[in-house]
This record gives sequence, C-alpha cells and structure tokens, in this order.
Amino acid sequence: MIRIVNIVLVVLMLGAATWTYAVKHRAERNVAEINELERRIKLEKESIDLLQADWAYLSQPSRLKTLAEQYGEQLQLQQTEPQQIVHPNELPAAPEIPQNDGIADIIASQMPDQLTTGSVEGN
Repeated sequence: MIRIVNIVLVVLMLGAATWTYAVKHRAERNVAEINELERRIKLEKESIDLLQADWAYLSQPSRLKTLAEQYGEQLQLQQTEPQQIVHPNELPAAPEIPQNDGIADIIASQMPDQLTTGSVEGN
C-alpha cells in the first residue's frame, strides 16, 4: 500500500514539475514578446519625432520663401488670387449614390466599423 502511495506521489510530483516548467517557459516567452513590442514602439516613436522635426524644418516659411524665389521662374509659380479661394458652401455637392447600387453595397459591407491604423505588424 505504501509503495502505491509513493508511486502516485512521484507521478504527481513529476506532473507538477512539468506543469510548472511549461508555465515558466510560457511566461518567459511572453516577457520576450512584450520586450520586443516595447522596443518596436520606441523605435516608431523615435521615427515619428524625427519626421516631425524634418517637417518643421521643411515647412519653415523663410525656407519656402527662399525656394520660391530661387525656383519661381522654372516652376512658373504664381501668387494665389483672392478669387481663387472658395468657401466650402461654394463647392459642388458630392454625387448622390443611388439606393440598391451593387458596387456601393459591396463597398459598404467591406468597410470596417472602426478605422485601425498603425505601423507595427503583428506576428
């Protein structure tokens, strides 16, 4: 009887050790994945900061004025006249999409409910 109890306890101990190892291994894998995602997020944020700095430099009014003066004749640039600017109510109306239009129904059915964006790809 004691021999059977010992065998059962050894089997239970081996099962518990196997289960503990599997949980530990899964946790380590999840931590590694989280670290990788955090690294990629940091890289994306740094890229965004760099692009914003580039945009701030490229869109400086003084720089644009210099470029316009330098290349104005080659590009045949002209100043915008006040009558060229229109108000939104002066724009033509959007075309009406008829009901039961097959293409519109297909496009509408494929549109996601929420817009999802991002540059980090899932594995």
